Amino acid sequence: MLTSNDPTRYPLIRHIADKRYAGTGLITPVKKPAGLPQPETHENYNRAINKIRWQIEQAIANLKTWHTLKIGYRRPADTLPNTITAILGIIFTYTP
Repeated sequence: MLTSNDPTRYPLIRHIADKRYAGTGLITPVKKPAGLPQPETHENYNRAINKIRWQIEQAIANLKTWHTLKIGYRRPADTLPNTITAILGIIFTYTP
């Protein structure tokens, strides 16, 4: 089933999802078989995926706290992606 414990080994599949989307072609954690223990290779694979997903979830949560996005972005709309990219770069570069 799995040929590698490294989810970054598959560069063409770039969308990571949770277990709810298993079997859809996305990178997802492996579900534990009912009544059986999870094999260690699957645990390591799931841990690697969840590390990546955690970082993405943190970035989304951080975006949701921005006051300017709640009240409306006051600059030209085409500058929003560059603004968000720059701020996230600063946050993840300088946040311990």
